[in-house]
Amino acid sequence: MHMVTRGDRKVLGFVLVLTATYMVIELIGGVLTNSLALLSDAGHMVSDVGGLAISLVAVTLACRPPTPERPFGLRRLEILAALINGLVLVGIDVYIIYNAYLRLLAPQEVQSLGMLGIASGGLVINLISVKILSRASKRSLNIRSAFIHVIADALGSVGAIAAGVIMFFTGFYLVDPLVGLLIGILLIPSIWRLLKESLNILLESCPIDVGVLQVKSELRKVRRVKDAHDLHIWSISSGIYSLSVHLVIENMKHGTGVLKAAKSMLDEKFGIHHATIQIEELCEDEMIH
Repeated sequence: MHMVTRGDRKVLGFVLVLTATYMVIELIGGVLTNSLALLSDAGHMVSDVGGLAISLVAVTLACRPPTPERPFGLRRLEILAALINGLVLVGIDVYIIYNAYLRLLAPQEVQSLGMLGIASGGLVINLISVKILSRASKRSLNIRSAFIHVIADALGSVGAIAAGVIMFFTGFYLVDPLVGLLIGILLIPSIWRLLKESLNILLESCPIDVGVLQVKSELRKVRRVKDAHDLHIWSISSGIYSLSVHLVIENMKHGTGVLKAAKSMLDEKFGIHHATIQIEELCEDEMIH
């Protein structure tokens, strides 16, 4: 079962401090050098601080033990945090693209050397954060949202460095908004996937990596199972799936064995650990048919 751990909380806390520290430096540098590419990167860092803080709170609450009233604890708060982070990313992305458009119409001079130095420092910070979050991002949609924030920053830093080099040697200041626009466009697919997956879980749709037809087919292959119907699969949180189904067998004396076999198959093949299975006996008219 893929669940966040207390170690993930420490990782998020460290990345939050790291990002917040450099955010201040980059915001000041972006204003002083008049660079949109650098300010767009700093803008992502502003959203990162908020996003990481939201993720940290969600992970902290999600680590609390379950209660009789809340059998899964507060784990779904992680998904709410991921959705909020996704919406914040949408706002930041729209802001970057809009400002890039304005500067394409009226390019402004940029202090490329100062921009280059600040962007290089930002890239180092981002790469450290990416390395730290990469493993935990595979376990939690919430942490993946923070991971996307940091990846966005890394892209911004790379773009700002490239723009700084070009402007330093050529004086072609139009490259600054072009890089900002490119970064904004590149972020759209990742933001879309994040929003889609978080909404999918909140709406209790079937998990993206689990197919209803495939699960039903495998259930029907379980020994002595004649049919499977009323199958429902949904996600509680990242990697925590639930299922309910009715299985039809010929003789109820085999019910316990079928139940164990079905649950074992669901666990091994689909990672579904929470399954409510109702065993039904095949009716005589159905047997004749």
